[in-house]
Amino acid sequence: PTIELFRHKDPKTRGEAPYPFPPDRKYNTSGGPVSGKINVHLVPHTHDDTGWQVTVDQYFASEVFYVIDTVITTLAADPNRKFVYVETAFFARWWEQAPDEKRATATRLVQRRQLEFINGGWCMHDEASP
Repeated sequence: PTIELFRHKDPKTRGEAPYPFPPDRKYNTSGGPVSGKINVHLVPHTHDDTGWQVTVDQYFASEVFYVIDTVITTLAADPNRKFVYVETAFFARWWEQAPDEKRATATRLVQRRQLEFINGGWCMHDEASP
């Protein structure tokens, strides 16, 4: 048996949400583990498949460019946030097209350890296997 999702319950009878948003709609993202609570560790990262279902050019132009651009802007606005980037092929392409100001911002984010590159490859490992 499963528990019925809150959003599937009748709004007239379901009552208040079990986990309401904070009154100011902002979460404390700067803290560490809290005793007595379930602590969840999230790792924001990419997994942009290079050349799966559409060409690399199509995927970059329609999706990936905007992901990278948004990540850079968002990280720069909040020093508590971090992001892990995997697909060097796409980042290299973004880097070639980015204005100098965005490149400088990305460089600062790497220096501040907010933006990290992992894998050391051109694409994610699962794409290197048949």
